[in-house]
Amino acid sequence: MAGGGYLRPGEQATGLPPGMNNDFLTVPIEGAHLADGDIVPTVGSTYGARPSGLLVPMEYARPPRPLDSVATYLTGAEVSGATIPAEVTVDHLRRLPLLEVVGFCAELLGLVDRPGYSQDQVDAMVLNRLTPAYRRRVVALLAGGERVLVAPHVLLMLVKYAAQFSGDCMLPHVERGQVLAALFGTGDDLERLGADEDGGEADDDLVVGTGVPGRIEREVVAIHHFHRQTEPQHVLARFIRRWTQLPVELADDPDVVDLPAEFRAAVGVCLDDFIAAGVLLHSVAISRGPRVPRNAVAQLDLADDTVAERILALIARSPAELRAWARDPEHISPWEFSHLEQFPVIDCGDHLWVIRPDLVLQRFFGWMPLFDVGAGLGADKDAGRQRSRIQGCVEHLSEVYARETLQVQARRHHLRLFAEAELRAALSPGQGRKTCDLTVDDGRRWAVFEVTSSRLQRASVASTSAAGLDQDIDKLLKKVRQLDATISSLRLREAALTGQAVSSVPRQYFPVLVLAEGFPVNPITMTMLRQRTAEAGLLTSDDTNELEVVDGTELEIIEGAAFGEITVLDALEAKAGSTLSRANMRDFLLRDHQLRSRTPHRVAQLAHVAYEITERAASRPPATGAA
Repeated sequence: MAGGGYLRPGEQATGLPPGMNNDFLTVPIEGAHLADGDIVPTVGSTYGARPSGLLVPMEYARPPRPLDSVATYLTGAEVSGATIPAEVTVDHLRRLPLLEVVGFCAELLGLVDRPGYSQDQVDAMVLNRLTPAYRRRVVALLAGGERVLVAPHVLLMLVKYAAQFSGDCMLPHVERGQVLAALFGTGDDLERLGADEDGGEADDDLVVGTGVPGRIEREVVAIHHFHRQTEPQHVLARFIRRWTQLPVELADDPDVVDLPAEFRAAVGVCLDDFIAAGVLLHSVAISRGPRVPRNAVAQLDLADDTVAERILALIARSPAELRAWARDPEHISPWEFSHLEQFPVIDCGDHLWVIRPDLVLQRFFGWMPLFDVGAGLGADKDAGRQRSRIQGCVEHLSEVYARETLQVQARRHHLRLFAEAELRAALSPGQGRKTCDLTVDDGRRWAVFEVTSSRLQRASVASTSAAGLDQDIDKLLKKVRQLDATISSLRLREAALTGQAVSSVPRQYFPVLVLAEGFPVNPITMTMLRQRTAEAGLLTSDDTNELEVVDGTELEIIEGAAFGEITVLDALEAKAGSTLSRANMRDFLLRDHQLRSRTPHRVAQLAHVAYEITERAASRPPATGAA
């Protein structure tokens, strides 16, 4: 035991007096007849202390590990006991109407995104459609908590398959296909596609390495992309601040343009109308279901009667257009869902199908509005320059937004924060060298932040291009170089920045990439990025921790921490020494540290602005989503 008679976390206790071992304790063996001298297994030391000091069995005392937050989906082979051939899946889909399959998938994807709905509740919707025998089998497979029945990317793949093979309606005297058989068959098909690729690549391509990313690395990136967690309030807050408020407040900044005016000029839609339509579609799909009356958007009090049609033209496509995309050889890759991300709504004439609420949220309030502006500007040289200027503005405002998040923490916890202009003036005076965007320190620990809006290429998201993912990693390495250069300059010129004499306390540096548009951070991608960083000779000093990657929402989770909880510096230091050091920051904060946090008041207020814009535009309640 530790000094004072208390166990430290991870220590074991036998409950026996000092000097006595437990060799005389045995595990009872049912039905066994034992005589003196027989060998039997002994009871080991099975208790340990949790961080709170509570003594529990050792399996509950160990810290969480990355695999604890990973679940695999059930395939048809596991559910039925035999792999469902691809031709059987196609046969079922040919005997099902396209919109029936779309509706089935949209209902489940809506539940996946519904706040407060658990994976167990989503799985139960499918379990209830199984026969009793199959239900018992699946319940047993799900019992350990490491398997799931409903996986978002399998549902998206099923939508794509249905667009390829299903017709518009049922033919007379044709037995109806089974949508569950098609769902489980799609899972089997994804397994087969992976196995086919295994046979065509060298063994080195199937493991995490330092070379060009292999299939497993690419698939993990794709899966993580389609399973990412999004919180509507954080997404709305970031959009409102970057696109509507900061352009007004920073109008004198040469790097800032009037984004609302640019959006209206290029797209032909007032930005407030666009925001109202996005919030409405997302809210109705979440609360009332994915089938939405087509006139729901038109019932908003928009600028004129044509605005609703222009907005729908941006985000919705017909079933025929969905089919054309799914059957195009360019998009045949199983992970290629570009059409569903750009057009997450299917226009069926009198009603709309929202394929997935999260796709709507990202379509309206993620990075795609930049593409709407770019498409509206045209293709000449002047348009190209303006497109670059607008994109640069959004990236600059992403940095400003991240700085505001960290400023809240700096004020609350009496930390120092230095922005890029201060860093450049103090660390590279007259030389014009680039530095990172922000630093936060407490006099002993320095966190250096580089904010980037860099996004995964479409081929990386689709798991089709090793070269594409390789390029995505290389783009991030350019930002890592700025972190490395800033840390080197801080060692030499810290006093010039802080205006205080440098104490003798050893410094500890935490380099952090902030990916404003998100990045699939997991043990595989972090291993790739950190290996590449080391190969480039970056961040290798003993006083520098390994590279960390976070998104804006994770910074806001720390911002919303309860009184007495960790600061961003504490979080970076604790995560570096935890078993989740290669997982994402969210997993560490919520699973390992069990952070007590709530949505920051600042974020909630910004999100409320979007809801107020929608309420003003809602001249009368939209029709029910059950039409």
